[in-house]
Amino acid sequence: MKRTAGILAFALCSIILLHAQEAQDKSKGTEMTGMVCNADSVVTTEGKAVCDETKGGKSPDMVFIDDQGKATKIANPKMLAGMSGKKVKIKCEMKGDEIMVYDVGHLGPG
Repeated sequence: MKRTAGILAFALCSIILLHAQEAQDKSKGTEMTGMVCNADSVVTTEGKAVCDETKGGKSPDMVFIDDQGKATKIANPKMLAGMSGKKVKIKCEMKGDEIMVYDVGHLGPG
């Protein structure tokens, strides 16, 4: 009986710790708004990066262009597949000179 109670207590504690870790991961990062763009479609206009979808970029690399016109490479571009040219709100974190995206929401027309 004591052994069963011990196993149940251990399982319950493990579940609680796992849930707490998952909640912490979702809260990680900074929210930013801007545009997602294929790296081949980025052009500079008046000192700011903009996305020119007419260039038809085929690069596997994606960049995030913030509202101030700064372009930053995205470390996990598959997270934003099919969103090139779209205005988004992302939850992300800088990893060196790249952005690691944890969550993304579409904000409407680019």
